[in-house]
Amino acid sequence: MIECRGRNGWFVLHEAKVESMALINPGHVAVSMRSKRQYLDMPPIYFRGPRIEIIALLEKLLKEVKESA
Repeated sequence: MIECRGRNGWFVLHEAKVESMALINPGHVAVSMRSKRQYLDMPPIYFRGPRIEIIALLEKLLKEVKESA
């Protein structure tokens, strides 16, 4: 079980997904993380940006998680 902190407090991660923003902004992606409880139009955690920067961020986080043992 993964717990996240969002705008309304702590929640259990139910879904994480990546969407291409190519039609709006070529080379960009959006990442959303949400609980089972649905919010109006935005998930509690949402970030978007250039695909290469998102990859770098996720690789950095993965490295830190692997090294934290």
